[in-house]
Amino acid sequence: MDSPLSLQIKCSVCLSDFTDPVTLACEHSFCRKCITGHMQASLGPSACPECRKPYSKDDLKPSRLLRNITSTAREHLFARRKADNTENPESKDGTEPLKLPEAELVCSEHDEKLKLFCDTDQKLVCVICRDGDKHKGHMFKPCKEAAEIKKEKSKTLLARISAQFEEMHQFLRQKEDEVKKQLEEEENKMTEVMQKNGSVIHTRFMESKEKEVLLQSALKIEQTDQFLQWWNEKGFPMTEGLKNKGSVAPAVIKYTSKLKDLTVVPDSFFFGPCETHLQFFVWKEMLGSIKPVPESLTLKNPGDSYLKVSPGGARIRQADRVSALYKDFNPGTVSVENFESGQHYWEIDVGEKPDWTVGIMMGEVNRKTKSAESEIQLHLKHNEGYVLSCDGRDTPLSTRDKPRKIGLYLDCERKQISFYNADNMSRLAQRNYSSKQPCCVRLVPGLYLKGANSDSLTVCTYGANTTKL
Repeated sequence: MDSPLSLQIKCSVCLSDFTDPVTLACEHSFCRKCITGHMQASLGPSACPECRKPYSKDDLKPSRLLRNITSTAREHLFARRKADNTENPESKDGTEPLKLPEAELVCSEHDEKLKLFCDTDQKLVCVICRDGDKHKGHMFKPCKEAAEIKKEKSKTLLARISAQFEEMHQFLRQKEDEVKKQLEEEENKMTEVMQKNGSVIHTRFMESKEKEVLLQSALKIEQTDQFLQWWNEKGFPMTEGLKNKGSVAPAVIKYTSKLKDLTVVPDSFFFGPCETHLQFFVWKEMLGSIKPVPESLTLKNPGDSYLKVSPGGARIRQADRVSALYKDFNPGTVSVENFESGQHYWEIDVGEKPDWTVGIMMGEVNRKTKSAESEIQLHLKHNEGYVLSCDGRDTPLSTRDKPRKIGLYLDCERKQISFYNADNMSRLAQRNYSSKQPCCVRLVPGLYLKGANSDSLTVCTYGANTTKL
């Protein structure tokens, strides 16, 4: 049977413990969902299920005190039942023990439970937030459903990451097998040559040994006639066979070397770049199979006499100047392409330039203000260092490195822009934007600085040829 305490925390409509309790003007309390459903089901004026006094939607007042009492009472009942059922998993009255409720998040503004997830703003909200002006027209999901969707997306992302790493691992394993096979083939070739040379050397050694024995035995012949007879039959043919056929002068006798056509194989061999620069060569080959790679861009030619854009639109620089007029004039250009969805990454080669700007511009440039709706840009200013500019507000950046390449990452789905040191892939800065206008890349080659900053800004492409200015 239910204890007197447990009865005090039950809703008289659903006969379960209070969930998000609200109190009417008559001081009777119910679950918000229960009393709201009761009100909607009433054909006429709504009346309290307990005392039948009329009430309206405005009379529903959240009861934080009752919610806390309910939570505390459940914890107390759970602890008492657990103590009573230490030896027996079933309670004395045959019912299952109470489960301790998990702590629930509460809206800081309305003191209500966060039961909904706003898909538009990607945040937890309560039912009052949902009906407010801040979230007007937004899409919502129950927290449980939203959590399952997010978990599924995480699983998909995890699987995609694992698949991409596995693809690289497979490439490296395949390359390792190829290099090992090549090494084995070279080893077999060297061993085969050595074995062949050894066999030839052994054969020629035995032939020479036989001739040596024959000559030594002939020198022991004491009778002149017998020696000459041996010389006629064996000695003369043998010595003639040893002579070098190319010898012209009869007085100069040369004998053919038995080692002339033999090659000496070293006890070790050099495997070329695969021995000294293996990682670099494999990386270069691997680069051709990596997808996606930094995207290419086409820069607009603004028709400014102070700017030079290369054919194909991959490079931009300040035009050479004769005079010092307009020394502070710092024009730039934007990409032909606009971006409204997906994720994009580019690399800009800034080299040793002392002054430049790389960033993203949202919307068209206003002719009067000479600015777009929104801009997020990374600057290197020759007299200030690295500066991040967001809609005209500058923030100095502290970095020890001076990148030769800047990585620019645009995430249109999350409305986020990131800047990287593309030499080591460390992140320099990251900002979010709210504009709904299409985005484009903006490049400014920087102040001319009397010719000290005349080098180009270059959109890096991998595997494609670019035209030099």
